[in-house]
Amino acid sequence: MKKTLKKILNRFRYPYICTHEGLVAGRSIRFHVNNPVEMFRLQKFGGEKDQLEALLALLRNDDVLYDIGASVGAWSIPAAAKASAGRVISFEPDPENQQRLRANYELNGLTNHQIMPIALGDKPGELELFTAGAYAASPSLKPVNKIASSIKVKIETVDDLIARHEIPLPTIVKIDIEGAEMMALQGMAKLLHSNQKPRALVLELHPLFLPAFDTNLTAIFQFLIENGYQIAELASREDQVICTWVNG
Repeated sequence: MKKTLKKILNRFRYPYICTHEGLVAGRSIRFHVNNPVEMFRLQKFGGEKDQLEALLALLRNDDVLYDIGASVGAWSIPAAAKASAGRVISFEPDPENQQRLRANYELNGLTNHQIMPIALGDKPGELELFTAGAYAASPSLKPVNKIASSIKVKIETVDDLIARHEIPLPTIVKIDIEGAEMMALQGMAKLLHSNQKPRALVLELHPLFLPAFDTNLTAIFQFLIENGYQIAELASREDQVICTWVNG
């Protein structure tokens, strides 16, 4: 009975547009909200509003941000509004999330962005993306979120994309890809070794998912230290570790 009543109420609640004031000085940020999952991600920022505000505090007006695992734009949209003279590169391989992301950019009248409909890894190719669309848990390149359905997606490396001049060099990189963070980092090894490396990396890591990708927190932290980064901020939320690394 309760589930039936909830479904009936949701029919009247969605879709709607939620508005956030104060995230970016001088303007409102708006999102299309189509279901309870998006309400959590976009109205409540997935319980990560403090971390989003910390990223926005790092951003300069002319920064280039890579949002790797952009989903429907909870971080990309405010970042593009803040870095109005810069650019946000939103990496999102799930087709339904891409549509929502594009709609949210349009809703805010933002044009300083580039949506990359691909996943990032340590080598180019094609892999299964386990996803149930924008109404479910976040997609992953391994079945870590108990999602059985999957689609084939294109995999690229950051280093290859930069070499082909398909994306600009980043000044800040944010990564949240449900356990595949090390794969993405290894695919930008040349960038991280260079004198044009990003000045900050913001990572949302999932320790419980990392073994499925044959890695762990220690290996990721060691990789970043070896590439000249030092940890500036570390926080935990439920089963996640959110950390900011700066070019030391």
